Amino acid sequence: MLLKFFRFAKGYVTFTASGKFPERFLNAAAVNKLNLWDAYPSKGKITATMAAADYKRARHIAQRAGLKLKITSKRGVPFFVKRHSSRLGLPIGALLGAVLLVVLSQFIWTVDITGAKTVSDNRIREALADNGVYPGAFKWTIDVLDSQRAVQMDIDELSWVSINNLGCKSTADVREKAKKSDEPKSQFPCNIKADCDGVITKIIAENGFSAVEEGSGVKQGDLLVSGVLPTGQDAIRFVRAEAEVYADVNSKFELKIPKEYDYYSVNENKTNRNKLNFLWLSIPASLNFTAYPQSVSSQNRVNLSVNGNALPLGITTQTSYELRNISVKENSEKAQQAFEKTLLLYEVFENPSASVKSREITLTEDETSFNFTCDYTLNRNIAQSVEFDVTEH
Repeated sequence: MLLKFFRFAKGYVTFTASGKFPERFLNAAAVNKLNLWDAYPSKGKITATMAAADYKRARHIAQRAGLKLKITSKRGVPFFVKRHSSRLGLPIGALLGAVLLVVLSQFIWTVDITGAKTVSDNRIREALADNGVYPGAFKWTIDVLDSQRAVQMDIDELSWVSINNLGCKSTADVREKAKKSDEPKSQFPCNIKADCDGVITKIIAENGFSAVEEGSGVKQGDLLVSGVLPTGQDAIRFVRAEAEVYADVNSKFELKIPKEYDYYSVNENKTNRNKLNFLWLSIPASLNFTAYPQSVSSQNRVNLSVNGNALPLGITTQTSYELRNISVKENSEKAQQAFEKTLLLYEVFENPSASVKSREITLTEDETSFNFTCDYTLNRNIAQSVEFDVTEH
């Protein structure tokens, strides 16, 4: 492949040698060290190819051998330039294009990110850009090792970062830190105490001595399961008590809903603005200057690509959506519905393992708001491990 390139750059001709004993030309060319290739006989002639620079010498050798040479085709850069010498724009444009290609090949055109699962690509791109890796960055000024370390320090969730610059493309391969496993349980002895007031409904003691019975009332801090076990003969043994103690407990949830309030909502009005991106340059390509007093925006960038290879040329579309200020006046019925939805979220996320025995909702109102109170009876695990020093016993 490389040999073909050099031959094309220098130029070559395909010719025929005719006359008596045309094979003499092959011997004469070998003696005079002329390089021929693709030689083959055809109807009393020999067809071959040689460099354009050697053809003049070949003609003199053929004449001495009583042969006649005739060019059948000319190929290569010199012939192309000569053929189009009257059109100076073509060679000048080709030269400028070659120079531009060489210059652009020294920059990063695109940045790809692989391996990210929970950390967003945008966050990683921002960290890369802050440390010199971005579309339009000069490749030879990027210190890959320093950039890798800096990105890893900027994003604590990453345990490993590898930046590879191949051609005009930079790829950042990242690995995220593994989630911390549960810390091993302490081996110090402990008691199980109540974390709130309640009435015991169920005791599941895996280790330790139960100090309460089902149906008994307890206060916050009362001993439920003891880690001090008698072993007979006035001796005791200290263990780490483990138990689940379920109790009915009282809980309260309060929420105040204003009677009048404002909020912003996206409406149907939107404006698209396009920008032409070339490496680090961003050129406005839209004449739409509509602006909204309140708005939110989103961006979408698309790069041109050829055969799957991204080019440093693309279009960014920024879409602005108008926000409309909406005033709301609540009545007691709507406020009740809103409170019930909030209450459901509270029960799911704040007390996921508790079961609701009863709930009583109370509504009061003043001049500015509806005031809701929900009194709960929940059944949940109130066991709390409390370590102790054996010297205390």
